[in-house]
Amino acid sequence: MNILWFRRDLRLNDNEIVTLAAANDAEVLPCFIIDPWFYQQPDVGKARVRFLFESLEDLDRNLRHRGSQLYLFEGNSALILQELTFELLQQGDRPKLFFNRDVQVEYGISRDRTIIDFYRQLNLDCHLG
Repeated sequence: MNILWFRRDLRLNDNEIVTLAAANDAEVLPCFIIDPWFYQQPDVGKARVRFLFESLEDLDRNLRHRGSQLYLFEGNSALILQELTFELLQQGDRPKLFFNRDVQVEYGISRDRTIIDFYRQLNLDCHLG
C-alpha cells in the first residue's frame, strides 16, 4: 500500500509523487491532512480556506474519475501519518509514503523531518518529490 500525501500540490497531472506512487499499478491511498497549524496562520482568511476546500473537492472528483478517492484527515500531520502507518502494518501491509517537500515554512520542514525519521526507524520507504 502506497500512502500518497497531498499538501500544497493538489493536482494529479505533472506531479512526480503521483506517478511514483501509482507505478506498477500499486494500491494507493491518496490523503490530505487538515492540520490545525494551518488555521493559526495570520495570512489564512476565509477566501484561502474556501479555495483550499474547492481544490480538495476538485482533486477528489479527479481521483473518483480514476476509480479512487481522496481520504481526508484532521489533526497533527505527523501523528496522523504515524497512526495510519501503524494501522496498515497491523493489517499486514508494508506502506510506502510519497509526498512533496515543504520548503516554505519551518513548521513544514520540521514536520517532514519527523515523518522521514519515523519511516526510517521502521525501515519503511519514504519518497520525497
